[in-house]
Amino acid sequence: MKPNSSWKKIYSKRDFVIRYAKGEFGNASPTWNTLEEFFNYHALEWPREGDLFHLRSKEPGGPTHYNLCWDSIVRLSEDKDLSDYYVSAMAPTDKTLIQGEVKLSPRHIELRYTKVKKPMREALAESESTVFGLSAYSILRMYLDANSYEWLFHLLDLYPDHIVEFSTYSTNWGTLPSYNTVFWEVRPDRGFGSNTSEFTEIY
Repeated sequence: MKPNSSWKKIYSKRDFVIRYAKGEFGNASPTWNTLEEFFNYHALEWPREGDLFHLRSKEPGGPTHYNLCWDSIVRLSEDKDLSDYYVSAMAPTDKTLIQGEVKLSPRHIELRYTKVKKPMREALAESESTVFGLSAYSILRMYLDANSYEWLFHLLDLYPDHIVEFSTYSTNWGTLPSYNTVFWEVRPDRGFGSNTSEFTEIY
């Protein structure tokens, strides 16, 4: 899979979610843009026992609900308006090697990361480190496989002044074969952690 020169600017979180669900940003968690899409898909392919999902808000910094089974999402949809959410499959967080955010500036690369084996928000809240330059390159090369490492820098080249959010596992996982890294988000650079900040603007 190679980057497309026609890729365009990310205008909003909702714009990003639609394009993410279509696979534009490379290896991803299987994702349904709406609850209707999710329910229609699973009406044909009933989830296997033990399958878990997470509900993700389409608003920047909005709430995320982790480790939900099919029945839990059905019950939530009956009790609450979930039109502002999309659904992704839960990644194998117990196999996490490293996860975080990376960005390029004219002077250096910057990596904010954690090795905590939890969903990213929880993991970064528990422990995080930030490194620059050669240290950042070395850590990324150590954990990301060749396909994932190459794709990360394609994304950074295609979206200057953006942050790429990723999780890397000890196994290949996601929508594409032969990748050990999922790319969760590409967003305009308003600083690390900006997607969870009360000051986040609609991007």
